[in-house]
Amino acid sequence: MNSVSDKRQEIRALLADVSALVSPPEIVIRLRQAIDAQDSTSESLAAIVMQDPNLSARILHIANSAMYGLNHRVETVSRAISIIGQRALYHLALAVTASQTFSKLPSELVNVAVFWRHSVFTALIARNLAQRCHVLHPERLFVAGLLHDLGSLVLYQRYPDILRESLLTARGNEDVVAQQERELIGFDHAEVGGALLELWGLPESLQQAVAFHHRPGAAANTIEVAIVHMADTLANRTDQGSASEFGAYASLPHPGTWKTLGLDESITDDIWKDVNLQFMETLHVILPQARN
Repeated sequence: MNSVSDKRQEIRALLADVSALVSPPEIVIRLRQAIDAQDSTSESLAAIVMQDPNLSARILHIANSAMYGLNHRVETVSRAISIIGQRALYHLALAVTASQTFSKLPSELVNVAVFWRHSVFTALIARNLAQRCHVLHPERLFVAGLLHDLGSLVLYQRYPDILRESLLTARGNEDVVAQQERELIGFDHAEVGGALLELWGLPESLQQAVAFHHRPGAAANTIEVAIVHMADTLANRTDQGSASEFGAYASLPHPGTWKTLGLDESITDDIWKDVNLQFMETLHVILPQARN
């Protein structure tokens, strides 16, 4: 059994091999620097965003989408930023650019359409749960939900022969997939995903939420871990949001997760209803090529 330090070194070496494909884009780095400087304005941030026409269009589309439910149209990037907030801008820009970046990472083992449908569905549930739990900056949980399975793309590209049979056997059941990854290569896609978020400079709380989304009991009892774990669980219970090509399956949350969230399981149908209203539009905004 590998030690924790050995495992971390192996994961870092794995990411170093694909660093050219998974490094954060310059525009995300500049946005974070500008926001951290604490003297930025909506106009100064808009000037950065507008250097990428595609990102500008996506941010405007998001601000006008069902995700925000505004009753008037937002016409400028600076106005969109003033409405959704600087931190939300950063998190949404990160979501858009990360999805584009990691879509360049090919894998013969991944059904790309199913992968991104699951990712977006999980992201929307995570944001919904964060809002219900009154978590500060709920868009950061949208990002964690969107990126929670990115480690899979890295693993399946690097170890296709080792993982192929286990993926076929698991039939898309993510808990089984993660367990078999740990048995075959010593770590799972969630741990690789947490390391990816570290590489992209996301907060440690989100790194942990992604790294332990299949094993929340092994992590500190944080609201972020519980949210991403529950979002992933609830997404897998739906045909639209399941990570399995075979549709919904009986994914169960870790005992005590609802209690950690301070919520009751009876709200599940309401969450699915909210997310279904936003799902297709958000999917096509975040990643237009992820269509049926």
